[in-house]
Amino acid sequence: MQYTSLYLDVKPEFSRHDVGMPVQRLTPERRRELTRTALVEAAAEVFARRGFEGASLEEIAEVAGFTRGAIYSNFGSKEDLLLAVVERHNQALLDAFADTFDRQADASQEEWSGSAALLWRDLIRGDPTLTPLNLEFRLYALRNPPFRKRLVEVQRQYVSRIADFIDRISNTLGLRLKISAADLAEITNAATLGLTELASVDVEQAERYDRLVEQFFRLMMEATIEATPASSSSKKRRG
Repeated sequence: MQYTSLYLDVKPEFSRHDVGMPVQRLTPERRRELTRTALVEAAAEVFARRGFEGASLEEIAEVAGFTRGAIYSNFGSKEDLLLAVVERHNQALLDAFADTFDRQADASQEEWSGSAALLWRDLIRGDPTLTPLNLEFRLYALRNPPFRKRLVEVQRQYVSRIADFIDRISNTLGLRLKISAADLAEITNAATLGLTELASVDVEQAERYDRLVEQFFRLMMEATIEATPASSSSKKRRG
């Protein structure tokens, strides 16, 4: 199986089934990193297909190409593995945001809303495992208060990182936020999660949801962001 979802960036030099082969010449640290990555990717696949409760560590290890002992040597429990899946999912999205920012630092407000919609379409709606995983770990958290506390902390950190990106974008473009970056990040995260779940169920309306997401980002920027006098003057000079 070749992993293609946004969670994993294992290079062609590595196979799940040949971590121990001398030809790889991997350091112990690098081998451990790749093993953990393969296990997390396999867990994402199995959790999405069978649910958290229905997923077995044996199947996850088998999909990854390892024994169950590899899971125990890298993760303390199945819950730890689930949190690792959540964290990798969040980091992949944050990396995509950062890449877009680096490539489009001088983009206009309208261009930014279009880019955000493309990210949603290609990375979030484009990965069929994401909605089952999102629903699965939230449902499990609702039924298990101790895990809920851990998940809340991870998700708060994720939204805080989104807020940091919003601040960077607004500062770069010379824009003034009408609400806090933290509030805007929460609204954006909640709205895109909801639209993603709806689009995953009503697949015949996928293109319509693409348009709705783009409209959402455009309207959000119009409603919550305004240009400063300096940025307006700069745009006139460039024009």
